[in-house]
Amino acid sequence: MGSPGVQPDAATATQERGRSAGAKKTATAKASSRSTSTPPNGSRALPASDADAVGAPASKRVLRSQGRRTMRKLLDAAMVAFDQRGYHNTRVNDVVEIAKTSHGTFYLYFSNKEDLLRALVTEAAGEAHSLYDELNTLPADGGKPQWEDVHRWVTAFSELWQRYAPLFRSWTDLTGIDPELVDIMRETFTDMAAALAKQIVPDSSGHFMDPDVAGMATLAMLDRFHYFLDFSGRPIDDAALETMTTMVYRAFVDPNA
Repeated sequence: MGSPGVQPDAATATQERGRSAGAKKTATAKASSRSTSTPPNGSRALPASDADAVGAPASKRVLRSQGRRTMRKLLDAAMVAFDQRGYHNTRVNDVVEIAKTSHGTFYLYFSNKEDLLRALVTEAAGEAHSLYDELNTLPADGGKPQWEDVHRWVTAFSELWQRYAPLFRSWTDLTGIDPELVDIMRETFTDMAAALAKQIVPDSSGHFMDPDVAGMATLAMLDRFHYFLDFSGRPIDDAALETMTTMVYRAFVDPNA
C-alpha cells in the first residue's frame, strides 16, 4: 500500500508517460463521440456501454489492456469498500488497500473518491440500459410476453442489483454528492419503469390501472424486495426469483397464471 507522496509503479508510470499527444487527442475525440441510445420517451439517453465509466484522468488518454485491468481492479475495490464502510466513510486509502495498489496509481485513473463514484454510477446506468433494451424488445416472437420472458428479465435485474448493491442501497443519498449522479440514476429508473409500462396487457376486468404508475410501482417493488432481503441476510434464490416473476406476470400479463 502506498501513501499520497508515493509515485506510481515504475512500469505503469513509464508506460503512461509514453503516450503520445496524438493518442491523447484521439482519446478525447472518442470520448466526446461515444454512442448513446435515445429512449422513446424523450429523456436524456443512457450510456450504451461502460465505455464512459472511466475517471477524469483516464478519460484523457488511451487505456491499453493493462491499464483497463488496473482501473477495473480499482472500481471493484471501491464497491467492496462502499459495501463495508459506506460511501461517506470510505477513503481513497481504503480503496488502494483493497486493490493492493498505490495512491499514485489511483490518481492515474481517478481524480478523487467522487470521480470514482461517478464512474461506477455511469457503469451501472450503462448496464441498466441493456435491461431497458430487453424490455423494449419483449417478447422476442411478438405477441404478449411469456412467463419465461419475464423470468429472464427479473433474473437479469436481480443480478444487476446484487452486483451494484452498495450503490442501489444508498442511491437516494447521492443527492448531497453530485446532482448529475442523481439525474443519471433518476433517468435510469424512470426509463426502465416506462419500458415496464409498455409490457402491460390491456385489463379486461374493468378496474383502472395507469400503466406508468404500474411500471414505477413494479420497479420499486423489485428494488425494495432486493433491499430487504439483503438487509435481512436472506439469499435471493430461485424461489425468490420465481415468486417475483409470477407476481409481475400476473399483474402485467395474465392474472390467472
